[in-house]
Amino acid sequence: MVQAQYTVDIDTGGTFTDGFFSYGDQFEVVKVDTTPHDLTICFNNCIREGAKRFGFENVNDFLKKTKTIRLSTTVGTNSLIQRTGPKLGIIVTKGYEDTLYLDGHNPLINYLIQPEMVVSIDEHVSDNGEVIKPVSEEEVKAATKKLLELGTRVIIVSLENSHKNNENEKMVKKIIQDDFPKHYLGTKPIQLGSEISTRSDDAIRTNAAVVNAYLHRDMVKYLYKADESIRQKGYTKPLLIAHANGGVARVAKTKALDTYNSGPAAGLMGTKYIGELYGLQNIMTVDVGGTSTDVGLISNGELTFDTESSIAGIPVHSPLIHVLSVGGGGGSIAKVGKDGELLLGPESAGAVPGPACFDLGGTKPTVTDACVVLGLVDPDYFLGGTKKISKEKAIQAVEKWIASPLNITVEAAAALIVDKIEEIGGDTLQLLSTERGKDIQDFELFSFGGGGGLFSAGMAKKAGIKKIYSFPFSSVFSAFGLSTADIAHNYQERIDYSYRPGQSVDDLISSSNQLMEKMKKLSYRDMRGEGFTPESIRFDVSVEAVSADQQQRNIFALDIEAFKGNNASQLQKALTNIAEQLQADNMTIEFIRLNSFVTASHYTLPILEAGEADAIPKSIRNIYWTNDFILTNIYEIETLKPGHVINGPAILESSNTTIVVPVGARFTMDQHLNGVMEV
Repeated sequence: MVQAQYTVDIDTGGTFTDGFFSYGDQFEVVKVDTTPHDLTICFNNCIREGAKRFGFENVNDFLKKTKTIRLSTTVGTNSLIQRTGPKLGIIVTKGYEDTLYLDGHNPLINYLIQPEMVVSIDEHVSDNGEVIKPVSEEEVKAATKKLLELGTRVIIVSLENSHKNNENEKMVKKIIQDDFPKHYLGTKPIQLGSEISTRSDDAIRTNAAVVNAYLHRDMVKYLYKADESIRQKGYTKPLLIAHANGGVARVAKTKALDTYNSGPAAGLMGTKYIGELYGLQNIMTVDVGGTSTDVGLISNGELTFDTESSIAGIPVHSPLIHVLSVGGGGGSIAKVGKDGELLLGPESAGAVPGPACFDLGGTKPTVTDACVVLGLVDPDYFLGGTKKISKEKAIQAVEKWIASPLNITVEAAAALIVDKIEEIGGDTLQLLSTERGKDIQDFELFSFGGGGGLFSAGMAKKAGIKKIYSFPFSSVFSAFGLSTADIAHNYQERIDYSYRPGQSVDDLISSSNQLMEKMKKLSYRDMRGEGFTPESIRFDVSVEAVSADQQQRNIFALDIEAFKGNNASQLQKALTNIAEQLQADNMTIEFIRLNSFVTASHYTLPILEAGEADAIPKSIRNIYWTNDFILTNIYEIETLKPGHVINGPAILESSNTTIVVPVGARFTMDQHLNGVMEV
């Protein structure tokens, strides 16, 4: 019998770093403060705490018995917010120095790249990929010399029509590397636009390359440092990094763009995993963290992808799991606007100084302060009592900044703040369902994040959703979601295949099989680098299709068997179905993608028998509901057993989360120890 090994999954958020640790059917959840100045500190603190929960005083002993460590990170987001990225230089085709291929103002200029750091060379590749004018060696040397003298730390080469033929881009890179030896060029990387993106739009491709280059240095520095820190403690396998398009891979196979928003994406990966267990096809998710609320959607059992994604307002069109993120979390600061309306965020108190109730110098009222004032959060049991908070400071902040200006009681002011965050969440859920052309009443809600349990009932009610699921690991759900991720490598090729329903697909099958064989060879090479044999790899295929009028675009999963020669009718039927979904008589399949996976260690949810006994409250607390205080039963979540039913109003507490069961709602603990609430 194979002995179980430990798995470690860590999600670094803006306020807290979350850990989900498992060993067989046991799990532990961990929350430590994020250390923005050096994210390896909170990474190591989280591992140390997780090891301790399983009885290890020595982290080295724990890591020697650990099979998998997966990490999702906000380091890319932080680089953009804090403007800590390197000085970039870019070489473009002559005539596009001022615009970087974009009509009108380019958001990159004076943000991620300074105007003087853009240089051009006279070269030309035609729209069909023919090299009309090759690059001049002297021109490339002069352009590079200028950028180096101006202090560039990364050189980006993004030339017109390189998606069709990147011969000129590759030649520029070769000239630079040949002419400027290592000791002069130093460790300055050279990134080609065509290697980061193969989008047909020169501006979008350039955007993706610039954003990737800007995020790259901080990300690599952090991830390699994290990797090295666990190796020094005896962990022998590669650290696996979460990618925002699903799956994990080692640091060396991770582009900076891959990691952007990977934490929220991991939450949706976990949602899909549990959805399959319950047989749920349509799920919406709400993840309330310290600084933001993230909303996602699973439709017909499949993840939804954003093919026109933006990062910090810059369109990059990298296919990412679609997550709608809005300001409004536990640390969001409330204030009264000029017209007397209550405003929430975008400013956040963060981890330091934090909400007023943390008593670390914060004086502005936050959502967390409002929950303390109302009695929803017990000041003596925040994070299981490990973090003492001050109700007095919370009352003072809400009174001074909200109650007094509005001339209402402090409880009414706090209720307004909670109502506001519920409204933000409810509106975002409705917006996402409308955006995706779905009826919100067809969906159930998964609630997670540190604040999900506090506000999900109100958000669901405002959005029109009737049923909410919560989990014993809700407070670290993105870290749990990581535990469901497999090692994945994704490959894509441009095909630009025009399809009209009913036409023959024989030529598509022929060309696609050639491309898939090419991509499979790349997968065998990359997975061998991860330590896996070709036999352990499973593949799936998807296509990105766009309607002829360019108005509708999406990614669609296809059965890989449909590309076999004798299955032309199956492929034809699938493509016709895609055309119908795009509402298009004619469409173009721009990309074919081969996704390769190897199964990693997963935690399996328990299945328990329902008991007979009623749930017993641990205490009673006076809580302000809507307009008045009500004596309310308080339950310890860990004591609830399958079959226990709790009618609202009630509060369910654990060391890492609080679940609000409002008046009229009904909460049931199911056989997997997950909560199902009907509102």
